[in-house]
Amino acid sequence: MTLRLEVPTDFGFTEEHALLRAEARRFLAERLPIAELRRQVDAGVRLDRGLWKEIAGLGWVGLVLPERFGGAGLGWLHLGILMEEMGRRLVPGPFLGSLLAGIAIERGAGDAQRERWLPAIASGETIASLALVEPGGAFEGAAITASADPADGGFVLRGRKTHVVGGADAGIVVAAFREPSGRISLFAVDLPAPGVAIEDEVSIDPTRPTARIAFDGVRVGAGARLDGDGSRALAETLTRGSAALAAEQVGGAEAVLQLTRQYAIDRKQFDRPIGFFQAVKHPIVDMMCGIELARSLACGAAAGLDADTPAAPVHARMAKALASDVYAQAVRKGVQLHGGYGFTWDCDVHLYFRRALWSRPMLGDAIHHRKGLASALGGEA
Repeated sequence: MTLRLEVPTDFGFTEEHALLRAEARRFLAERLPIAELRRQVDAGVRLDRGLWKEIAGLGWVGLVLPERFGGAGLGWLHLGILMEEMGRRLVPGPFLGSLLAGIAIERGAGDAQRERWLPAIASGETIASLALVEPGGAFEGAAITASADPADGGFVLRGRKTHVVGGADAGIVVAAFREPSGRISLFAVDLPAPGVAIEDEVSIDPTRPTARIAFDGVRVGAGARLDGDGSRALAETLTRGSAALAAEQVGGAEAVLQLTRQYAIDRKQFDRPIGFFQAVKHPIVDMMCGIELARSLACGAAAGLDADTPAAPVHARMAKALASDVYAQAVRKGVQLHGGYGFTWDCDVHLYFRRALWSRPMLGDAIHHRKGLASALGGEA
């Protein structure tokens, strides 16, 4: 079967998209200047509940969730714009975790389960998270070893999950388990719960706290298992999450470009801005070209999801693969062009460097997604 890779080309940014970008940029600039982000990191603030409440009040958590379940019912281009602005400001906290958990429930649950969980997630009343990654690094269906054994009309859950975004503050976690039949199922577990142990992780990115969660004989009712096909829901969640994270990476890379460009203007050597010299000018142009290409793929992935094209998973993989590389290259060049200052904690590029390293493997790094592309397009993985 030949997979047609057309991306909808008749999409464009509407006035509504422009208003969302302008409002997100204004709000985050006022509410989360870099000095405030640094203050929170230095103070060890894991969750700024005031900021979380404001973000939830803007409808961002439920942006792509259906209106009948409390969401805003907007599209993936809207979310891509928002994620790009959030990446530009290194928004801390559990937003990504709640976003992914909401997507998983929306894709994998029945209507009664959606009505049970999604309104509270969309409103921000309940912080949620998605627990997929296991200690060995596996996060896709075939490699999941955490188990769900039937017992007393429900299930007993056992296993370990790591890199759970906002896990220590979550009121509900959606996690993937394997049943004795081999079926992969998603379970929504209300927290705290007997048998669930949560501990903070030491993360390379201090602006995005993560946790390890251990499920040691956790008993849940049958209603905790999402009604739909777990493997399919997991795959669709990963596709949508990859597209969203790619947009966030583009925003972060763009911020590094702007910081580096300004430094090249302000910093003088031989009575001239260092940006006058080709050894500095050319790498900055390379950064810009890479970011624009990554942005194009991220927008294409979002447009494909909005149009529900069969090739949407392929475009999401392409976007995440390139954005992971481009972000890493941007922070590397940004640090180099800042000279020795770039390696210090005082240099803001350093914060983006950490986010780039964190986000590169999250939901699959470039190699992972290119192997998936090779398989999807008929080549060897």
